[in-house]
Amino acid sequence: MAKRDIPEVNAGSMADIAFLLLIFFLVTTTMDKDQAYIRNIPKKIELVDDPVIVEERNIFAIQANSQNQLMVRGSLMNDPDEISERIIEFYRENEKSNNVKNDFPMYSRISMPEINALINKTTTEAEEVENTPNALPDIIDFKWRQVAEWEKKKTALEMLETDKLAEISVQAHIRIEVQKATEYELFAKIQSEVEQAISELRDDAAMKIFNESYKSIKNRLAMDKGVEDREKIQLLKILYPARIIEVTPKR
Repeated sequence: MAKRDIPEVNAGSMADIAFLLLIFFLVTTTMDKDQAYIRNIPKKIELVDDPVIVEERNIFAIQANSQNQLMVRGSLMNDPDEISERIIEFYRENEKSNNVKNDFPMYSRISMPEINALINKTTTEAEEVENTPNALPDIIDFKWRQVAEWEKKKTALEMLETDKLAEISVQAHIRIEVQKATEYELFAKIQSEVEQAISELRDDAAMKIFNESYKSIKNRLAMDKGVEDREKIQLLKILYPARIIEVTPKR
């Protein structure tokens, strides 16, 4: 019997198939986003007047040197786990009643009639600037953002159902300053402690006001973008703002 030849497989189109598969996976694959500590970097502005002097009581300074020694508000700290507790104290010490003798930020308290008056005032100013010939767009935008901020505070006070809205000083902030030789683990720990403190403050407020956690409100907002949840988060951010300044590392 004659030996039958095995037919050859035509591999001419394999390269095309492989290329199409490569394109398919490139298009359909999603890349994980970095989970680093993301901060909104403010735009560079030209200072016309002298910068405002910030009172020491409004600065929560965290410093780490090249030997990984940690200093918080001018005092050495051996255990970084204590940072979050100190930040919570920084926010809460004068929250109920101002004490001019301590070293913590003061709180302002504003009523609904005062907020309404400021909404009317800032709205009038914004309209006047907008109708001014050759008015700079940045100035117009700034004025309307002022109106929006007061509108947010009005909504916040309505949700709180109290007489006055208590806010920590506008100067109050957390300042992080490390050196280039500081170990990344310590830098990451500082960032983690700051995030933990802010989240804990907002979580406590969320439980008291809305009877649910800050995390659950955030997760729900991320899914459906509901107006009510957005206003809840807005209120919590007004009560406990995350004002964080990271100083450029030295040496």
